Amino acid sequence: MNSPSTHDRQSAHLPNAFQFLPESTPRIETRFRRIVTDLPVPEDADRLRCAVHVFPQVNCYQAPVIWDRAEDFQVFDRHGNCWIDFSSTAVMTNTGHGHPQIREAVARHAQQGLLAQFSFASDVRIELAERLAELAPDHCDKVYFWTVGSEAIECALRLARTWGQMQHPEKYHILTHRGDYHGWTLGAHQVSGQQASKPWLTTADPAIHHLPFPSSASRTDWDAHLDQQWQALADRGVDSERVAGVFIETLQGWGALRLPDAYVQSLRRWADQHGVLLIFDEVQTGFGRTGRWFAHEHYDTRADLICIGKGVTSSLPLAAVLGPAKILDTLGPGEITTTHAAHPLSCAAALANLDVLQREGLVDAARQKQAVVTAELQRLQRQFPRHISDTRGLGLLHAIHVIDPKTGAPSQRLAADWTWAAVKRGVMVFHTNQPSLKVCPPLTISEEAIVEGIGALGEALERLVSSHPD
Repeated sequence: MNSPSTHDRQSAHLPNAFQFLPESTPRIETRFRRIVTDLPVPEDADRLRCAVHVFPQVNCYQAPVIWDRAEDFQVFDRHGNCWIDFSSTAVMTNTGHGHPQIREAVARHAQQGLLAQFSFASDVRIELAERLAELAPDHCDKVYFWTVGSEAIECALRLARTWGQMQHPEKYHILTHRGDYHGWTLGAHQVSGQQASKPWLTTADPAIHHLPFPSSASRTDWDAHLDQQWQALADRGVDSERVAGVFIETLQGWGALRLPDAYVQSLRRWADQHGVLLIFDEVQTGFGRTGRWFAHEHYDTRADLICIGKGVTSSLPLAAVLGPAKILDTLGPGEITTTHAAHPLSCAAALANLDVLQREGLVDAARQKQAVVTAELQRLQRQFPRHISDTRGLGLLHAIHVIDPKTGAPSQRLAADWTWAAVKRGVMVFHTNQPSLKVCPPLTISEEAIVEGIGALGEALERLVSSHPD
């Protein structure tokens, strides 16, 4: 069966989605990958079309593969296909898919009968809060539980403003960085950099301001650079004393972009001088993902509030804000809460997950495997210099920056095509909707699987390039 053109694929189904018509796919049988059918699997094509009828199109943009099960660093369908997972389910499964200890902990707790508790106390919730407080920096002595990362960001936003207004009634302005992503709920969306300009925000928050992302690592005069930003804000009537908090996506997710250390440290000095909270979004980067328990530790600086999620359980929904009591206690009992925050099953999963991270030394493993990923991605960039402009990352969170070979401009279209080509070569990556491919496997992945997976990415791009010459 001939592969349809990009135009055919786009016109045959939803915009910004992959096609449902099966394509001829090379058979693959290696130690870590197995592709034995055309993709999408012909038997699944109708089922995938059904998904479009029951899900909104905003949820229908990942590769057309129906997952059946996943174990460790591999994903399986029910037709015998097997992928190396470079997605970690959107950077979540730090301890791998379905770690036996997590499954056992969840099953054991489910048999005890406590499957709901709202804000009532339970041993499992108290124990998890104590464990997280032990892992967090010393000044973070309380844990404010939530369900998903966007809720944690919303909570931190309200905490920062409440804390600021306790100092001065007009101390409620919030700063963030262009290109950052912090979630899709109302406040989190507006804090999310350039995405805050979406047309639906007809009454965008005028007290949220977006700083330019500090992309130049070679710059040395960050104090002077920030002075310019503060002056620009002052010219708009916002002096430093009216700023309550600064949100920082610890590694800018779409491109795995690290901020310059000196910039973050300069920002910390300014924040201390003006009583401003630095709030680090560690939803993607926490719990060993970057080779440290929390990625902001790479900057050798203090986080006033830390927003966590995803890798805290490597499985079930759970998020939280970590911080000092003097900030987390600014809201009175019941002012903001949610029914399922720190659900008992999620707490059981999180406790088991933390045990696995520590017992198996996965934080150190991520730091050690970074060298393998970096070397292989740099080799890939040398092989395709007209299609890859850069590779970035820390630990096991990396991104390949994709460009149009004709113009040199960032290319979301090529990134999407490469994503699908990679899946057909037995590597599961997720569509970022950005000009990038994310390489973020579970921390349990072997070095051999890393090398094979990145090699398969190269094979996929080579096949794509040869079938679509410039």
